Amino acid sequence: MKRVILTILAVLMMCLIAVARQPERGYRGLIEWSNDLRSMDMWGNGERTAQFYTGLSTSHGYQFNPWLFIGGGLVYEHCSKLDSHILAPFIHGRTDWQFGKFTPFGDIRAGYNLSQGGGVYFSPNVGYRFNWGRKAGLNIGVGLTVQGYEYGIYEIVVSPEGYNTLLQIGSGHSALSFFSFRIGLDF
Repeated sequence: MKRVILTILAVLMMCLIAVARQPERGYRGLIEWSNDLRSMDMWGNGERTAQFYTGLSTSHGYQFNPWLFIGGGLVYEHCSKLDSHILAPFIHGRTDWQFGKFTPFGDIRAGYNLSQGGGVYFSPNVGYRFNWGRKAGLNIGVGLTVQGYEYGIYEIVVSPEGYNTLLQIGSGHSALSFFSFRIGLDF
């Protein structure tokens, strides 16, 4: 418990003493390590299972002023436990603020998940930007990720011989929401 408290205090101290410059007008790129976590009852038996997706995302675009960035990017995340992944191109909007030495940011990513039959990809995020020199910064953020997917609708058909057969009669779309954590660099 002491380590957790000391870690939180160290991060807060870094936030208070770090001086970050606002991003400058022109090209801006971001590369981030993305992590998404969800706990759910997959089989309806009351036993919760954790799903953990991890991967990389990159985004490139234009910084219009010190507060507004608009660009596009691509994210790839993989869940080894389920052998499932997210592959989504997205439009990226981001705002960076500076209140004295405090430099928070907020961003929204909206796109289309190309894997698992397709579906929505939406990921709002808030965090803190640390200055790493003249034009680079370290970003740490938390948020939410919504991943759309397609699922099959099945019916059990009994043959005249008494055998049960599982027959797919259609498909539907749904979405899962995950807690997300990202750490990355902007340049």
